[in-house]
Amino acid sequence: MEQRPKRATYHHGDLRAALVDAGVELARAGGPTAVVLREVARVVGVAPNSAYGHFKTLGALKRAVAQRALREMAAVMIAQLDAFEEPADPVEAAKAHLCEVGRAYVRFALDEPGLFATAMGGDPAGTKTPGFVEDPADPTYEDRPKPDSVVLGALHRLTEVGCLAPGRVEAAVMACWATVHGLAGILLTLQPDLPEAARNAAVDSSLEVLVLGLTSLDRQP
Repeated sequence: MEQRPKRATYHHGDLRAALVDAGVELARAGGPTAVVLREVARVVGVAPNSAYGHFKTLGALKRAVAQRALREMAAVMIAQLDAFEEPADPVEAAKAHLCEVGRAYVRFALDEPGLFATAMGGDPAGTKTPGFVEDPADPTYEDRPKPDSVVLGALHRLTEVGCLAPGRVEAAVMACWATVHGLAGILLTLQPDLPEAARNAAVDSSLEVLVLGLTSLDRQP
């Protein structure tokens, strides 16, 4: 039987942040459908009316949790990138960096399926186009990176070493998302029992083809 997060009595501080933190943990265990206002209030240890004081609707809470899940996803991706030893050659390093971004994305999806589903589909307003510029006045805004900024950073590295024309970045962003999100969906739902070696090989070969395609766009025959 799935365990619910334990109730943690709330004493003082930022109640809104505590409610979002509780929602994230519920999402981690059960995905976006597990984020329920009354349950979040129970975990934090406050009356539901106190939660409604910060989130007028369940949709508002779900959006805040989805935004936080995106930040957690980016943080895990950045940590994996920091631990990656890049090749010495600048061109090969830029290519390897983009591949590692893709691996980190898929790895997060496999390690944190509930949080991944929440990050990608937990916002009732929908997921914005990759590269969408956030409004700092939005209550869900946090000054921390999101996965799209990690992807954009990798693509800008390719432009800096001459492997990708700046005018191609927008199209390249969508190609990257299509590749890694498609891989994550296949491995999570269509082939969840694929052996680890075969799974890693599928990810590696797909990312190799992606990078080859992106860096061949402007080559002359």
